[in-house]
Amino acid sequence: MFLLSMSTLAGAMVIITLAAILIPDPPHPLVEDRCGFAFCEVCMKEAPYTCSACRTTRYCSPRCQSADWRVHRQSCKIHQKLNEMNTRIAMTPPKRPPVGQCTGCNSKASEGRRLALCKDCGYQACGSCEPHYARGTCYCPNSNFGKKYCQMEPRWYHTNGRGRAYSGDRHPETNGQPYPSEMYEPTKRACDNCGLVTKLFKKEYRDPWVWH
Repeated sequence: MFLLSMSTLAGAMVIITLAAILIPDPPHPLVEDRCGFAFCEVCMKEAPYTCSACRTTRYCSPRCQSADWRVHRQSCKIHQKLNEMNTRIAMTPPKRPPVGQCTGCNSKASEGRRLALCKDCGYQACGSCEPHYARGTCYCPNSNFGKKYCQMEPRWYHTNGRGRAYSGDRHPETNGQPYPSEMYEPTKRACDNCGLVTKLFKKEYRDPWVWH
């Protein structure tokens, strides 16, 4: 009886192992993530969805995701690990840059040459780097050279200069040209970035890709 039970258990383990290999876990849910120039991994159509686990591979529909799952399931794990590493790097506060040197291009400031300075993080930018979307972005997570991101229209390069995008509230300055009322939440509340009680953009209008 004992030998029969052991052989039965061994057979069951073989079946379970083969099932795990031949019948992979179902794909992760898709999430809507619209951005410019995104194409489906399978059919090359416009891909408004991305794998919710790796946030890298894009699909046009659950059907194409299912067709690609046997291939994607391995790379998905790799991308998840890379995302974890990138997140740790993005969340690590950088050292305060040396004074008198452009943080964007590392060139030293010559006599009479002005460097823009962020008083909060110490980032410095020369005249060439200051208007650049990447080299002109300081290390502050919620502002750029003192200008709070919540007061600007959403842009994809609104980051902490190390890959972490700003995702907080938005109430950009209108400069005399107000935004449509349907873009705002129905009631005023405190901005989670600056604390100002005002009308704030709805979540869908905080997405930078809506503005392209």
